[in-house]
Amino acid sequence: MKSDHDGIKEMLPEYLKDSLPEKTRNNVVAHLKDCRDCSDELSFISELADVDVPDPGDLFWKTLPHRVRGAVEKQRTNRFSLKALIFRPLPVAATFAVLFLLIFTYAKKEAPELNPLFKDPLTASVLDYSDITEKDIPLITEQLTGDELYPGPESSTEYSYHREFASLSSGEMDSLYEVLIKEQQAGG
Repeated sequence: MKSDHDGIKEMLPEYLKDSLPEKTRNNVVAHLKDCRDCSDELSFISELADVDVPDPGDLFWKTLPHRVRGAVEKQRTNRFSLKALIFRPLPVAATFAVLFLLIFTYAKKEAPELNPLFKDPLTASVLDYSDITEKDIPLITEQLTGDELYPGPESSTEYSYHREFASLSSGEMDSLYEVLIKEQQAGG
C-alpha cells in the first residue's frame, strides 16, 4: 500500500468517493492533517466534482467521429508526402537545374585545346635514325642542346642534382647506395 506523498495524492479521488479501505482512509486523513499541499489538492478536486457539467447533446456525440476523422486527415496532409514534394515548384526547379548541370558537364568532355607553344614533358618522341648521315649529327646535336628539356652545361648556371649524380663514377654510386640503405634501415 502506498502511504507516501505521491501515493496519497493518487488516492484523493477515491477518498472523496469513500471507496478506500478503513486503514488506508485513516492514513490519508493523518497525511492531510500534516500536508498542506495534499489538503489544497483535495479541496480543488472536490470543487471540480461539484461542478455540474451539462450534457453536450446528441448532435455533439453524433458529429464527434466525423470531426475526429477530419482532424486526423488534416494532420496527414500536413505531413511530408513525396507527391507534394515533387509537384512543388522550388524542388522541381532545383532538380532541373542539377540535371542540366550534370548533362552539360558530362556532355562537354572533349579534350582541352593545348597551347601550340606548350611542350608536354611527359610525351616522348621516337626519332628514326635509319637515314641519318654524319652531316645530320651536328644539326641534331644543336637541336637537342637548344631544347629546354635538355639544357647544355653552358646554358645553365644553377646548381643541379642531376648533373651531380651524372658525374659520379660507378664506385661512388655504389658507396652512395650503401649509405642510403643504412640511413633507411636506421629510420632516417
